[in-house]
Amino acid sequence: MTPSANAVSQPAGPSVKVAAAPASAQDVERASLKCSSPSGAATNYSWGTGSSDSTTVYFNNHCSHKMDALLHFEAGGGQKTTRCMTTNGGTQGNKRFTVTRYHLKKITKGC
Repeated sequence: MTPSANAVSQPAGPSVKVAAAPASAQDVERASLKCSSPSGAATNYSWGTGSSDSTTVYFNNHCSHKMDALLHFEAGGGQKTTRCMTTNGGTQGNKRFTVTRYHLKKITKGC
């Protein structure tokens, strides 16, 4: 029996299983800052805590305006530094910060 001309072959399913990384390898932190407009909206942030060479902050700005966020970094010896991050309203994306030996601890409103 020959296959019909309209037959479509289906691709084989995935054969590789990927193991999830242990939670301690890189935990995810989150922060949310309320918007002034529209009511009830916020800008959400997340970042991994596993690397001390750089930190990538992911954001989703649900506000109708720009949001300024102050990122608070801390080194193991207690030294602190901050960086400013501004996001346009209605946007999402990520921004990489290279602050060697510092870990992002929290995000607050304003710069």
